Amino acid sequence: MKNHSHPSTTPAALQALRRAARQARRGLPPLVRRAEAKAAAAAFAQCLRLRAGQHVAFYAPLREEFPTAELMRLAWQRGCTVYLPVIAHRRLRLLRFAALPRPPATPQGRRPLTPNAMRRNALGIEEPATPRYQWRRARDLDLIAMPLVAFDAAGHRLGMGGGYYDRALAGTAGRRPWRLGLAHACQQLPCIPRRAWDMPLDAVLTAHGLRRF
Repeated sequence: MKNHSHPSTTPAALQALRRAARQARRGLPPLVRRAEAKAAAAAFAQCLRLRAGQHVAFYAPLREEFPTAELMRLAWQRGCTVYLPVIAHRRLRLLRFAALPRPPATPQGRRPLTPNAMRRNALGIEEPATPRYQWRRARDLDLIAMPLVAFDAAGHRLGMGGGYYDRALAGTAGRRPWRLGLAHACQQLPCIPRRAWDMPLDAVLTAHGLRRF
């Protein structure tokens, strides 16, 4: 059987794009990374009307992924219920979302995650230790903030290649949840080829602000 895929969408081509974007992201000094995360959180507070009662998902960042702690604190302050993704089935690459208990305040005013609220899944990623019956699907949420390796001016997102988010968001186009990518500006590429199952972003948040597509 012949492979009719466009050359730019082959696994090798996509991996080359991932390598270039991840190299740019890894090149950011830690001080710059923290400053950009803080600036993005300030833009997030001004541009998005988070309201009490909304259901908002973030992620536990790995390695050089964009930090989410400031954004989660803001969502809690606005009265939102905060969720993190959980792997419901690794072989089928099914993703669900579990509510994260709001951590108690400390004398410094910060709200660290309590160890007993989290566990590591099969991929080594932290996720809430929440019973399965309390998990929610993507369509039950108001906003999902997603990690990404790269994005382009059309709102196409390049992830790590697992397809978990694309599967979770399948069939939600034009409806909830709002799809937000979190990234450093250096992760933007001129063009990312879109495959039939790829779910585009509604907006991306960087240190330069919120960019809607």
